Amino acid sequence: MSRGMIYIVAISILMFGGCSTKNPPMKRYLLEPDFSFGRVHSRYSDSSIKISYPNDIIGRSGTNIYYSYNKLEDDSYQNSSWSSSSSQLISSVIVRALEHGKVFDSIVDYRSISTTDYLLESEIYHLYHKIRKDISLSIVAIRFDLIDLSNNRLVKSRRFSYKIPTKSIDAIGYVEATNIALERLSRDLVEWLAK
Repeated sequence: MSRGMIYIVAISILMFGGCSTKNPPMKRYLLEPDFSFGRVHSRYSDSSIKISYPNDIIGRSGTNIYYSYNKLEDDSYQNSSWSSSSSQLISSVIVRALEHGKVFDSIVDYRSISTTDYLLESEIYHLYHKIRKDISLSIVAIRFDLIDLSNNRLVKSRRFSYKIPTKSIDAIGYVEATNIALERLSRDLVEWLAK
């Protein structure tokens, strides 16, 4: 076989070999907690509230799903992501939880231009998959501030934190555990706001 023919065969193998390797398709996940709690008796049942866009204090409000193997570094899953930004998903969960619990008479999200009686601000401290030698946890920590818009005063503030074990050490196990964490957060938030 001539040298030129060897080059042609080698290039063909590289070209067709490169075309045959595929990355796994991207999987996009939702936050869909099960709202298993009932309607609560609320002192705000005749009031309206706007849910502000959640701030992420680390500045990671995007579609990446983060994990951490140690205290000094983290990364994101390459073939898994949130269906939209994590802050938008959290905002949607909060709105649906308050609607389900009937805490306020009317609830609008951050995109509304309407005037309401109260504003619920939130800051996401943690939303990631913690993986260590012997543990795998969904870590969720969010602080909420309820503000009376008639005088712009803080009514109350509370930070909610959850650590839920995952069934598997991958993105789907993390998302399932995060939905459990957000189910608990939703119930606790509704009970706290209703008081």
